Amino acid sequence: MQKLSTNLKRIFRSRKKIKRKAFVMVSVMMLGVMLISCATAFAWFVRMQIRSVGQERDALTKRSMAEVVVNAISGILGELNGDYDSPTQRWYQPFIIPFEDLGIWVLTVTPLDDKIPIRNLFLPDGNTLRHEFELPLQTMLDKIGYRNIELPLLDFLDRNTRPRVGGVEREDFINRGPYDISELLILAPEINYEILYGNGSDLGIADYCTVFSEGKINLNVAPVHVMELLPGLDERGLAQRIAEVRQEEPITNFKDVQNLPGASPRTATLLTNLVGFKSRYLEIKIESLLENGSRGGTSFNIIFDRSTKKIVRWQET
Repeated sequence: MQKLSTNLKRIFRSRKKIKRKAFVMVSVMMLGVMLISCATAFAWFVRMQIRSVGQERDALTKRSMAEVVVNAISGILGELNGDYDSPTQRWYQPFIIPFEDLGIWVLTVTPLDDKIPIRNLFLPDGNTLRHEFELPLQTMLDKIGYRNIELPLLDFLDRNTRPRVGGVEREDFINRGPYDISELLILAPEINYEILYGNGSDLGIADYCTVFSEGKINLNVAPVHVMELLPGLDERGLAQRIAEVRQEEPITNFKDVQNLPGASPRTATLLTNLVGFKSRYLEIKIESLLENGSRGGTSFNIIFDRSTKKIVRWQET
């Protein structure tokens, strides 16, 4: 009996030793796995950091080169003189710029002042709506189906705190215009995203208005749907005819408009304070081509104010 008890004790001791060894082995294996995981995670982190630094360096290089290009082209554009700005002019054609380390870039300059000047709707008093823009503004709001916001919109845009009859003034109205129509108008309580940008096939305010305008609409670049708002161009297909003619040669003066088929004797008179043929603001767009030659790389979208010779907006994607 004593011998059996001794043997059982030996067996239990052996099992405890085996369990200890198994536990130590499992612990060592788990520690090894943990160390390998930590090493892998650290290597991944280092790799991501190196990639991030590389991407930031690449982005900084492209941004610096874009600044050089924009400064050069804006200096040239600021010195251009003429009576009109049209996409048919050679300096508004796309330019291909090859860079040894950055690939191929496409530079395009486009004249703006192409829509209703939302920041120039008023006379110098900052409150009285310019008579020539009253009908186009109302027609636009009728087309998008929101004529009821006309007075609140004008109260939001004017520079005083006196509400119009039927309008409204609030303490949080900014009464000034940032350099982007979405930043400007989306702050108005009566205007939502759908009113500003439309819904599906329906147009919104942003399709008819712009903050990048000195006060007149350049007929060489205005969309047909904007020209159709203007008295004298809203019938007999004259707006569409202008869009077709200007593809071949620019509209340089009111005589060119008056000579178009379908123009009435009063067309030029009706348009005198509404339209022009030059652009104060220019859009400078730089796009880098992908390896397959298609567009889709880094792009820069810059707005240049020719009057002050300053960049007023810089976007990059």
